[in-house]
Amino acid sequence: MKNTATCYAWGRSGNWEAICVDYDLTAQGDSLDEVRRELDDAIETFLSRVRELPESEQAMLLNRKAPLALRTRLAVLHWLSRALTPMRIGLSNRHSFHTPIAWTPAA
Repeated sequence: MKNTATCYAWGRSGNWEAICVDYDLTAQGDSLDEVRRELDDAIETFLSRVRELPESEQAMLLNRKAPLALRTRLAVLHWLSRALTPMRIGLSNRHSFHTPIAWTPAA
């Protein structure tokens, strides 16, 4: 299992959304910082619940990714926002980040 989860966030002041594409988890918040904290909390809660399950069920949930079409769309929009930011075309309120995850399977 990798040590980070890939996440994307987008929005404007007062209205931000984020998704962790590795676990198909989402969060909302008023700022980028808040939505990142909310998503971190969602990931931590998800992983703590998964730890409580039998190993066969853990594998299924730990491999639950967002749909490929959504992951592709978010990656392309992120790439466009970085490539076209100097042109200021309205994509600058998109961010991607990797959230560190701590996974230790139940003993």
